[in-house]
Amino acid sequence: MSAVYECSIDDAPELAELHAAAFGDHEAWKATEIRELLAQTQNRAFAIGRPAQAFIIVQHFTPEAEILTLATVPKARRMGYAMSLITRISDVLSVSKWLLDVAADNHTALALYERLGFKQDAIRAKYYRRTNGRTVDAVLMSLRLAGHG
Repeated sequence: MSAVYECSIDDAPELAELHAAAFGDHEAWKATEIRELLAQTQNRAFAIGRPAQAFIIVQHFTPEAEILTLATVPKARRMGYAMSLITRISDVLSVSKWLLDVAADNHTALALYERLGFKQDAIRAKYYRRTNGRTVDAVLMSLRLAGHG
């Protein structure tokens, strides 16, 4: 598996391209949005592979971190990149608790998080608004890690 590296604001265009490939143009974050996130000291991005096959942006307040987005290029899905990112940066950031929310209709992501041991904490009704006007619930999840933090 490729090395995990920390991304900088300069990586925003590449991360935006990867995000668009993973989520589609209608849900993708633009490079300007990623730059704005990474300009905030509590937010950090990590990627795996050159060119990046997957990346994660987290909001980090030791000992907790919230996954803001996690994206894998479609051709690299189910190859362990997303799982590797989460597990490897848990040590780098000394994370003892992960938080996230995920769209209830994103079954692939839900399955990944459940395999990692995340538990459902709550539902945020009609949180995500799709381009067609439809709303989707957000599933709030967390994971406590033993031996971290």
